[in-house]
Amino acid sequence: MTRLTDGHGATRRQVLGGAAGFAAATLLTTRGFAQEGSPEAEGEWTFTDDLGVTVTLPHRPTRIVADVNAAAPLWDFGIRPIAVSGWTVDTPAAFGNVPLDTPIINAVAGEPEPDIEQLLELDAELFVTITWGFDDVWSFTSVDAYERTQQAVPVLAISVAGVADENLLGFVELAEALGADLESPELVQAKADFEAATEAMKAAAAEKSDLATFFGYISLAEGVWYAAYPPDWSDLTWYRSLGLNIIDPDVEPGAFWETISNEEAIKYPADILFNSTRAGTSTLEELQANPIFNAHPAIAAGQVFPWNQDFILSYQGLTDALNTVIDALANAEKVTG
Repeated sequence: MTRLTDGHGATRRQVLGGAAGFAAATLLTTRGFAQEGSPEAEGEWTFTDDLGVTVTLPHRPTRIVADVNAAAPLWDFGIRPIAVSGWTVDTPAAFGNVPLDTPIINAVAGEPEPDIEQLLELDAELFVTITWGFDDVWSFTSVDAYERTQQAVPVLAISVAGVADENLLGFVELAEALGADLESPELVQAKADFEAATEAMKAAAAEKSDLATFFGYISLAEGVWYAAYPPDWSDLTWYRSLGLNIIDPDVEPGAFWETISNEEAIKYPADILFNSTRAGTSTLEELQANPIFNAHPAIAAGQVFPWNQDFILSYQGLTDALNTVIDALANAEKVTG
């Protein structure tokens, strides 16, 4: 895959959420991969990530920097990165509960790599990121950039490919290895809320199984809009496994999106439309003011809801994501033929 070498530039890459299209030296495993982590505060610390990379340190790291898409779930588990970087530092929804004034150390605006000098100045002991697949390490645009960072600070990557609830376990394991207390009252309650929301989602999807839903990034200013291909997105794959009726656009697996011209806005009629929370998306009012888009049944009916494209792989983050879909189902009705 070479999704970052399609010639469309950094802005589009940030929007589409490709990843760092380079061949990683190691291969992504499934969530069944046995994580190896040692949570002890004293003594040697080791952890093997979802690319098969093992990091071994003299002690458990406490000075952690992370891509914002990894920082958000870690924060919910009580692991507090001291700085962030990444493609989505300009997207508040990607931060989750991470304070928006957390230092951002991108080396270059519009590119995801962390600044190595700042990593060293911060005395960072570990950099955590995510991976979308065999050749995708999200925080880096090239294998050289990845290796340069590894030489300065150890890098771990947790998979966000496959199915979201399984990916969640990767952050559970890493957070525990980093010292998170999974039996704390806050996390016990967060897990219970997550399990309850999962059951509520199943019930809501079954009750409204006749409603067709569609996910995308829709912006009048772009001149095109992007229809998400559910099997490529672990959150949408998970929603579908819970019973949500999601339309597949006509695109090859691995493409993540179908690009649709504004003139084709009604190509996929749906009862509910979920629009990305990334910067630049159009509001419902803007879409309804456009005659072409207002011909889409979901838009005409006002049944447009947010989709956090940067879904957060913590109990709290996935509970929020589920509740958004549940609320949409509860407040929507059949508007397609």
